[in-house]
Amino acid sequence: MPKLKFSAIQVKNKDANSISDRDENLQHAKEIIDKLESVDLIVLPELFTSGYSRKTFDQLNELAEDANGKSFQFFSDIAQKKNCYLCYGFPQKKEDGFYISQALVNPKGELECIYSKQHMAQFGNSMEKEYFQQGGNTISFEINGVKIGIIICYDMRFPELPRTLALDHKIDFLIHPVAFYKDNSFPSWHHFVITRALENQIYMLSLNRAGEEYGNSIFCTPWIDYNTSPTILKEKEEVLFGEVDSDVIGTIREEYQFRKDRKKNY
Repeated sequence: MPKLKFSAIQVKNKDANSISDRDENLQHAKEIIDKLESVDLIVLPELFTSGYSRKTFDQLNELAEDANGKSFQFFSDIAQKKNCYLCYGFPQKKEDGFYISQALVNPKGELECIYSKQHMAQFGNSMEKEYFQQGGNTISFEINGVKIGIIICYDMRFPELPRTLALDHKIDFLIHPVAFYKDNSFPSWHHFVITRALENQIYMLSLNRAGEEYGNSIFCTPWIDYNTSPTILKEKEEVLFGEVDSDVIGTIREEYQFRKDRKKNY
């Protein structure tokens, strides 16, 4: 049955105030990726290229890029050299404004797809409604026979979105890049991730940036019990290595038949 190996980089990127800052973030990622062993997929966090701060967002006219911008060209080259898929977060510039987007580059260096965050957070350390537009498309794709979906940060708090990806798109793995600052919404984060993974019987990766006020990325399997727990990182810069195994998903869905036991009258 299909399997997928990935590396998720909890990276210490900087909040950019200039193109040179953004390029430093790109170069820092390359230095980490160059040392990685072969995997099918490499993931970087939400708004990796720019960072996340009001001061940074005030520079979006300079820092935001279109789909084929400098960051895409940079990661296209890396994806080809590493012969893997690469998923990175960036502020996307479109005719009608700016979007919080996550691009997927395939091993040929081609843009496979882009997902734009559908829910804008405006609480705690977040001020997205002041700067960004809402995305409107729910997407999924396939790597090595494994169906994968992407949501970004605040999207996780709306159960209908992961549910649609799980039941209609039939995903087995949900990628959830975040830039999660330790405000008052931080303590509930892992509870949402674990619930989304278990209720939908999917793997879920929630990847944060590194740093004292960030960190704690989590990878949850489709089931947890006395012998199986989520993998949770600390605050430091670190790479989380994981595997998605379709056999495990099949076994869990057969033993715990949540999907078959659903009713249609609610």
